[in-house]
Amino acid sequence: MRPIHRLTAALGFAALSLPAQAGDAPAIAGHWRSAAPESQGGIFATRDFHISDDRWSVTFLAFADQAASQPLFRIDVAGAYVLGGPSASVTGAHEGIFPALKRDLTAESPAGVALFASMGCTLENGVTKHLVSEGCGFLPALMQAMGEYDLVALKDGQLFFGDRAGDLTKARPSALTPFPLVKQ
Repeated sequence: MRPIHRLTAALGFAALSLPAQAGDAPAIAGHWRSAAPESQGGIFATRDFHISDDRWSVTFLAFADQAASQPLFRIDVAGAYVLGGPSASVTGAHEGIFPALKRDLTAESPAGVALFASMGCTLENGVTKHLVSEGCGFLPALMQAMGEYDLVALKDGQLFFGDRAGDLTKARPSALTPFPLVKQ
């Protein structure tokens, strides 16, 4: 049995039951992708979300170039979520919590291996590292940071989450990211 499956079974997440979504929360179920590669402080990334009524998963692909032709690394995260009421600080957004039950990291090139090596983390190109008890670089282990406080907004048919500048494991963002996701 994979470590994350043992973890979720041990913690009782196999039948995780979350509170009902807020009655006025946006309906975000579906397959959502980045509208274009997103500038993320020296790298470019795309996000690919699969969202059901109470579960989510995202594949975050990082690239060295804006054309997304030079891959660096991949992050796969999945879990449950619940949306609450409207944000008190961001008009049109709802508060959400997104506990993660899986966080995996894979270097997609020698440049990706070198990037994480510069942060003190050893990866092998193409080999997935499951971040359960041990983090890697800027990514915490599930045991240290299981989920995030976030914002969610639907605007003109595009999905926006909260700005990623702060530590969402400690506090909800105070703005939305400028990067939309479009429904596939």
